[in-house]
Amino acid sequence: MADENAPDLASGLRHTVTRLYLTLRRNSPISELSAAQASGLASLVDYGPMRMGEFAERESIRMPTATALIDGLHRGGYVSREPDPDDRRAVIIAATDTGSEIVSDIRTRRDDSVTRALQTLSDDHRAALAAALPALRELQTRMELS
Repeated sequence: MADENAPDLASGLRHTVTRLYLTLRRNSPISELSAAQASGLASLVDYGPMRMGEFAERESIRMPTATALIDGLHRGGYVSREPDPDDRRAVIIAATDTGSEIVSDIRTRRDDSVTRALQTLSDDHRAALAAALPALRELQTRMELS
């Protein structure tokens, strides 16, 4: 049986999560990278080296866009490009140490921003957010699979 409140919940979650993300980006901007570059670099840090096609699919972008994005990151020293040992026509892209450090720094700054905001909430609100984390993670997983 479908939950009749699901559309309202979906709308409220979408709006709140989007606004929360945009506020987080504003409170801890990434001056070194565009939002697309930061997302791509974070994917390489999280999922490891991959072929360009996998990268494009993971980032939900077309291959020419992926190539341009990786070219910019490569020029900045944030990613490496190596021939694929299994197919010399393909390349494997990976985050460099510099790229990994940038992602780590960004995550630390954003965690610090969230920590400061959490400290201003009531104990009940912090507990509610902690209790919601497993459900939010499961929602993310299911949305990534669909």
